[in-house]
Amino acid sequence: MSSSPSLLLTPLESLLCGLLDHACRWMSDVDPQVVSDGHTYSFSQLCRPSEASALRCEARIAGGWVRDKLLQLPSHDLDVSLSTLTGHNFALFLQAYLASDAFAATPLKAAMDAQARGATAISHIGKIAANPEQSKNLETATARVLGLDVDFVNLRKEVYEGESRIPLMSFGTPYEDAMRRDMTVNALFYNVHTQKVEDWTGHGLDDLRAGLVRTPLEPAATFEDDPLRILRCVRFASRFGYQVHPSIVACLTGQGTPDIDARAASLREALARKVSRERIGIEVEKMLTGPDPRRALELLADLRLYPAVFRPPPPMSTHMHTADGTPASAAPEAPVHAVASFLDSLLRDSEAHASLYTRLPPLWLDALRASPAMQRLLWYSVALLSLRGLYVRQGKPTVWAGSATLSAGLKLGNKTTKDPLNALHEAIDLLHRPELERFSPQGLLSRRARIGLLLRHPSITNPTLEVALPNALLAALLADLVAVVDGSCLAPEAASIIDVYAAFWTYVEREQLGPYATSKPLVDGQRIAEALGCEKHLLGRVLPYVVAWEIDHTHIPAAERAEQCVQDLQAAWRAGELVPEAERARTKRSK
Repeated sequence: MSSSPSLLLTPLESLLCGLLDHACRWMSDVDPQVVSDGHTYSFSQLCRPSEASALRCEARIAGGWVRDKLLQLPSHDLDVSLSTLTGHNFALFLQAYLASDAFAATPLKAAMDAQARGATAISHIGKIAANPEQSKNLETATARVLGLDVDFVNLRKEVYEGESRIPLMSFGTPYEDAMRRDMTVNALFYNVHTQKVEDWTGHGLDDLRAGLVRTPLEPAATFEDDPLRILRCVRFASRFGYQVHPSIVACLTGQGTPDIDARAASLREALARKVSRERIGIEVEKMLTGPDPRRALELLADLRLYPAVFRPPPPMSTHMHTADGTPASAAPEAPVHAVASFLDSLLRDSEAHASLYTRLPPLWLDALRASPAMQRLLWYSVALLSLRGLYVRQGKPTVWAGSATLSAGLKLGNKTTKDPLNALHEAIDLLHRPELERFSPQGLLSRRARIGLLLRHPSITNPTLEVALPNALLAALLADLVAVVDGSCLAPEAASIIDVYAAFWTYVEREQLGPYATSKPLVDGQRIAEALGCEKHLLGRVLPYVVAWEIDHTHIPAAERAEQCVQDLQAAWRAGELVPEAERARTKRSK
């Protein structure tokens, strides 16, 4: 085991570490008692025997907090690992120490009173009880200590059996606990007694310095214990800009020999079939809302994981078909890298692709860069581009394969993810290559009115779903660029495609059509029905003309618009416009 110098702690963190150290020494010296589950126990009765240290119970802060402190990143959640007590029992003894005369007499008490500024020393202790039926054999506890969120849990070793992803756990040593973790950089401990970082894997500190994602054990052993760790490696590599260790790459992609290739395929299959879809969805959400979604998608493809993530789950994935029912000849293996790179550069305002994305109007770019919610949906849209034109049967109806991936494959929320992405999927068709010539005047509708009405479509403007013209139009552009991908780059003709979308946005901006996307009709449905004498069920056909009229008559004084609108629509109705006479007659006959 290697060690490092002390961490630079905040005043509250320093007090917490001192408190944990004092409490452990007090337990060893005094053998105090606590009430647990209605019975009184002494420390000796609850403490597991150990000869590893002079202290009968040691406390270490584990995992992400240590990593983030070494990287000089803020971290507010602390996991405290105990050598010989369960997390809940340790929290009870800590609570007892804070209430003891021994603690009241220490300088630490005075320092805490001065620094904590009224914060409760320890809050209510939440117990996550042991549940043998779920193979959760050791209890843990949560509490706020000095205003910090702290989880208490014993050092563990885990054994997985068969298909279950729920481990059988027992007390372990620091080495055993470190080696069961997902990555070396997440397996570091801070010993509150020695005030040193402990690297029991022997690689954590070096990998942190080198920017390397590596598993404590041989990768296959780590991943077979819990295949979700595969995605965690991808997420952390993209989050911190780290490289993935060659052993992980070889493990997941194979090396050309049948036995190694088969094992790699088995691990990918285990990720797709053994891990709950909810857990996969959580990791994917963190990737695509993290600092580098493009890198996450790239890694998923390079490690041959893309189909296990961005494809409907088995058995739906084996029955994808095109719109006419033809079986899909091949399942998508990767995102469209050039399009993902374009989106990444556009959002970051980086040099790559600058000659292309700077052709877009600044206000459009500003709207996208200011909205994390829009960016999130765009990354999901790009991730699912390879599923455009593919469908599966989900129950009785046939649905877009991307929708099934979101709902059944990743178990992401309908309102937060599936519904917005379904909207963008439709918006891609509605806004495909929106040359202004497409919107030439038609009947009573001017070009300006036709475009204004298009903006009102719920797949283009839907505030509750975070869908609006900036991300809907860009989703259409990104899908359009797929056709001009040349290897890992965009072909020169991409510029002319981008110009079409830029011209459409510029027209909307110049004509001030944006507000009409969400405005209420100038005249309500009841007044229109009475004025026209039309059946109420025809109002859905008529009311768009109210908005269209308003779009084209901004020159009329506001006080006169409603009355003039009604008069003009009455004239149009009498002339057989708005709704054809034949359709009105069919409606009357059906009644």
